[in-house]
Amino acid sequence: MATKYKFNYGKFFRTIIVLLCLVTLAIFGKDVFERHFFNTRLTVIPNVVNLDKKDAIKYLKEAGLKVKVINSKTEKVPLDTVYNQDPRPGKEVKVNRVIRIWVNNGEDVKVPNIVGLELLEARSRLKGQNIQIETIDYFPSNQKYNTILGVYPKPGTKLEVNQKISILVSSQQMIDPSVMPNITGLDVNDARELLKQIGLEIGSVSQTSDPTLPVNTIISTNPAAGTKIQRGQKVSVVVNSGAAVRKRERSTEEIIKRSQQNINEREIERTIDDTINQIDRQNSNPGNSQQQGGERRNNDDTSTSPPGDSNADDDE
Repeated sequence: MATKYKFNYGKFFRTIIVLLCLVTLAIFGKDVFERHFFNTRLTVIPNVVNLDKKDAIKYLKEAGLKVKVINSKTEKVPLDTVYNQDPRPGKEVKVNRVIRIWVNNGEDVKVPNIVGLELLEARSRLKGQNIQIETIDYFPSNQKYNTILGVYPKPGTKLEVNQKISILVSSQQMIDPSVMPNITGLDVNDARELLKQIGLEIGSVSQTSDPTLPVNTIISTNPAAGTKIQRGQKVSVVVNSGAAVRKRERSTEEIIKRSQQNINEREIERTIDDTINQIDRQNSNPGNSQQQGGERRNNDDTSTSPPGDSNADDDE
């Protein structure tokens, strides 16, 4: 006699629940994995200019962004207010992108002590404090080449709004014309003048982007600094191109207006072409023109009533 099978409802429901849990974990686990390991989520940078510093930080963090605050003095906005941000608002970026905001802290910016630093490091530090360099002068010394020898105004001096500084840099290595000098950190035009002093010239120039350095700053060279060189040798350099400028897209109104303008221009050109073609055909067949003129005159004579007919009407 066959054994009667008894359906186990409890085991069935437990299996269903386990399967639902696995499906849920697969769906949400995939999202968490991609979010943390691939960072595929995007967010739009809010506009925090003219906002209080605390509110600006709050809005940026709520948008999934990180914040770097740069304190400086300005007369554009009230105290503790954001007056600039980078990248620009409205741009779509990945979450956790660092957004720099400039905040008016009401304090004067002081010249940092950069004496003894290498030029590239000094420029990066000055840029981080929003201090601009007006001139760079070179002076032979026993210090390592490209070492900051002095700064004006002197370190600790309070700078006025938009005031720039001047720095003095060691040019000791320029005495030896057989060794490639360290020109990293220099503006490419300044470097070109210095290389001429030892019979070198800049050859190929390639570009890369480094937001921490000024535009046209030399980042690396080939041959490298300290390498033996020969007079007349060309030096390849990599310079900072700065942030890429995004081409402005035309609005819908501009596209429609331009299309209408093109249509009007084509209509005018077509009319002019037709007129010129008619004149050319007429000039190329003068006989036809005279014949057509005679036919028109004959038709006019035929359509005019004879004088006799007019008198007959009068007699009647």
